Amino acid sequence: MVDAGFVTAVLAGLTGSLHCLAMCGGYVALTGSRSVQPLRPARALRMERLAAHAGRLSTYLLLGAAFGAAGGAALALDWPAAQRVLYGIANGVLLVTALRIARPLTAMAALERAGLALFRQAAPLARSFIAAPGWPGRFVLGLLWGMTPCALIYGLLPVALLSGNAWSGATVMLGLWLGTLPALTLAGGLAGRLGTGRTRTAAAVVIAAFALIGLYRVVFLPGTLASGPFCTLL
Repeated sequence: MVDAGFVTAVLAGLTGSLHCLAMCGGYVALTGSRSVQPLRPARALRMERLAAHAGRLSTYLLLGAAFGAAGGAALALDWPAAQRVLYGIANGVLLVTALRIARPLTAMAALERAGLALFRQAAPLARSFIAAPGWPGRFVLGLLWGMTPCALIYGLLPVALLSGNAWSGATVMLGLWLGTLPALTLAGGLAGRLGTGRTRTAAAVVIAAFALIGLYRVVFLPGTLASGPFCTLL
């Protein structure tokens, strides 16, 4: 059984690498670069980078679990007709995600700008953690990093919301973290290769296929929906 929500999040993270670097490049520099902290030992810098990514993961998991739990309350309704409609909407969200990956939507950019305006109010909280070396401060900085307004996060939180429960919602956001990790740790040419048009199209086709399989289950195999809206039998 394949969790289409998790796979979708991984592919969205991988193909959004260029955008991810543009949004988070400052955090990457602050979480262990020798150019920023030339006197820090290499081992200490590695630990601080790990702590920052662990903080980012913690925020993603909390967001995913919260959204998954909220949506799960609706999906758990003992009303088969309504449940089928919600499961259909869930897979419709996957289709929209596929479209967004194949061709980024301007609406997401507008939402991102609005989020950045609010985020600037919280950004000054990071100053003290930037100034203090050590992994605890970098972990807290990572927590803030995970709240950076980002189209990737905005695009996948609806998937987490409709995933069925807190665990599944957290799994979706784990997929996003794993998908963005290569670009944010290796950077450079890798992000460019992952963000090419062909790669994005291929990822969009895979996600669209998952969505169509899910919609087929909703219409013709409603008995399989007990396993969840994004669980695909392969």
